[in-house]
Amino acid sequence: MSLYTTTLLLLNPDPYISINRLYRRVIQEALHVTLPTGYLDIFVVRPPTRFRETHYVVAQLYMIAAELKEFEHREDINVRVLLEGVGGFSIADARNRSWEVVAVARGDTKLLPIFIAEQHSSWFSPALQIIILPMEGSIEAPSSLSSVTGDDNGDNYAEEEAPDLGVAGLVVDSIDEEDGDVEDEGEEGQYPVVALGGTFDHLHDGHKILLTMAGFLARESLIIGVTGEALLQNKKYKEYLEPLTQRCAAVLDFLAYIYPRLHATTHEINDVYGQSVTIEAIDALVISGETRQGAKMVNDERRRRGFHALKIWEIDVVNGDANNQWAGKLSSTDLRKREFEKDELAKSQGTQQKLE
Repeated sequence: MSLYTTTLLLLNPDPYISINRLYRRVIQEALHVTLPTGYLDIFVVRPPTRFRETHYVVAQLYMIAAELKEFEHREDINVRVLLEGVGGFSIADARNRSWEVVAVARGDTKLLPIFIAEQHSSWFSPALQIIILPMEGSIEAPSSLSSVTGDDNGDNYAEEEAPDLGVAGLVVDSIDEEDGDVEDEGEEGQYPVVALGGTFDHLHDGHKILLTMAGFLARESLIIGVTGEALLQNKKYKEYLEPLTQRCAAVLDFLAYIYPRLHATTHEINDVYGQSVTIEAIDALVISGETRQGAKMVNDERRRRGFHALKIWEIDVVNGDANNQWAGKLSSTDLRKREFEKDELAKSQGTQQKLE
């Protein structure tokens, strides 16, 4: 079987609650055809339009891929989830990518004619490999497709119980209660300007989920505060922290890839506020669960300055019971620890060789 540096996986999770059951094997097979240091882009065609459902889809895909990468010892494959229509990204934008193979599940072959029809002939070449991947319950092996028929050979799927969507959503108790704001589900591009902050060290799947959902809410601009030296003094394995410029570049590169038409900027933050209290035009602030108190401080300071309070959106990087299982794996500290242990092992082996 050929291995590819850049793989595109098309999928249409309908119903979206079936992702884990229907697409786990599909994602595993897509990882199998990708080089261990390659890229796997999962392109979600016609994703949900509401915030909570979209968050569930994005988080599930990253979590499934992370689990399978570890199981298959392919942890270095860079997985990116792309959402059709969000941030102005359409299938037609794919012509600017450098995929070597297009993969699709057996039940999603109807997506291929749409994908091919929307490519410019100068980009789409008959030499581009197309492979059909088996879905759960199928005994077929991945196979090359010499011609695209558009036949839908999907299975008939039974209705499933709605999943736990986690606590992602609007945090009512952190916004200006005097305005009478009420919790809602949220939609794509709901706010012109959205802000968020974080360390973003060794950009991992948790960061990708956070950035993806912040971009989902932003219609025009995304302002990202990246933690500076003053707030990193007590970080574990501090010597393995990436430089600020490298962390900012990783954030901007990721956002430019998944949301090519969204304007994103980064700036250094050395306190809890950053630009969230100096730019009045910001509409919403995206946080993770552990930074809720900081969000309240931001709104208190904005009120003191005569600014409107921000809508605060709290995003779980994972959903439901998976929080406990994956908390350690979606951790920059864990990634730095691995680098430390790798260096210690190398030193130990070097010492042993000298003794021999």
